[in-house]
Amino acid sequence: MKGTLSFLILFIAVLLGFVLFFGLYEARFFSSRASIKSVDFSLDNSYVFFTPLRARADGQEKIRVTVFVLNDQGLGVQGKNVILMPSEALKIENIQSLTDSFGKSYFDVSSDRPGEYFIEITIDRQSLKQKTHLTFN
Repeated sequence: MKGTLSFLILFIAVLLGFVLFFGLYEARFFSSRASIKSVDFSLDNSYVFFTPLRARADGQEKIRVTVFVLNDQGLGVQGKNVILMPSEALKIENIQSLTDSFGKSYFDVSSDRPGEYFIEITIDRQSLKQKTHLTFN
């Protein structure tokens, strides 16, 4: 009986030690994860994609343009103002022009005129190196 009680006390002490150790470990390392900075972003790391690749030129069907604003480490940058340079043939709808915590901003683009269009994208008044090529037919 004494052996079982000693074993139980030792087991609880070891278990409590592990809980405290890992609790402190997680509090120390997981609370100091990489933070998202809203000051610096990289034009080289930032990119744009769109879906679908083409749409009907009926003024109704839309192409979703998503811009990712990233820093030098590839983390999203929050709070950056993204602008798609307007074209008279395109209707650009700002869904979310200010980047979220993942660095994403969204736009819907439609047109009632068939053609291929290149859209310049600016992030805080700096032009993104990649241009968006949209096709409406």
